[in-house]
Amino acid sequence: MPIVSCIVDRFTQFAVLGAEEIALLSELELDPRSYAAGTVLCKAGSTATQLFTLVKGWAGIVRHFADGRRQVLDLYLPGQIMRLRELGSEQAQSDLLAFTDIVACPFPRERIDELLARPRLAGALLLTLTAEQGLLTERITNVARRPALERMAHFLLELRTRLGAETGAFELPLTQDVIGDMLGLSSVHVSRTLGRLRRLGLVHMADGQVRLLDIGALETLSGFQVGYLSRPGLPAQTAPATPVAAAPQ
Repeated sequence: MPIVSCIVDRFTQFAVLGAEEIALLSELELDPRSYAAGTVLCKAGSTATQLFTLVKGWAGIVRHFADGRRQVLDLYLPGQIMRLRELGSEQAQSDLLAFTDIVACPFPRERIDELLARPRLAGALLLTLTAEQGLLTERITNVARRPALERMAHFLLELRTRLGAETGAFELPLTQDVIGDMLGLSSVHVSRTLGRLRRLGLVHMADGQVRLLDIGALETLSGFQVGYLSRPGLPAQTAPATPVAAAPQ
């Protein structure tokens, strides 16, 4: 049975792709490797020769400071090309870290040139970068201007949307330290903020599972607007309908 390709699934959210384009994308996932939680796949300052597609698990880009603090700059979910924002840099600017056990496929950064040579893939890649820039912009706003309660509510609503959890129930396998490093909060402050949301009857969390109990109230509290997570498609193009699947592995 063919294996569904995460990256093909993601790119077809932005463009109608033909069989050759799907095959080209699928080649980026032909070398799946397992990495344990806590593994640094690419270290800051190292020569940036590879990108990675994320097949399974959660990972992120992390900037470390001399005093031991860190800031999580990007949170990657399956289907994303990791380190894409650093494509123009000869050296990695930050660490690429596995937050959970993950499966990722390394590939030479030169393969991006093959995607750019095909108009539909180039357009989808541009829209992917635009979507990721929107995430970063909103995260900066969240950390810089929203109080902790609003910040956490916004973050949980963003995850719900990114994961496609229409009912408001989803898995959150991140530690409180990681959540704090993403939101600019201490782990103690993360715990207190989640506790307050729970007491307000807005969120229930247990064993790494989240249930958003009142999505409307959370949206009002945080000022969450889903527009920055929308996925605008390319103009209609003719391309044969092809199943979104990678070659058997």
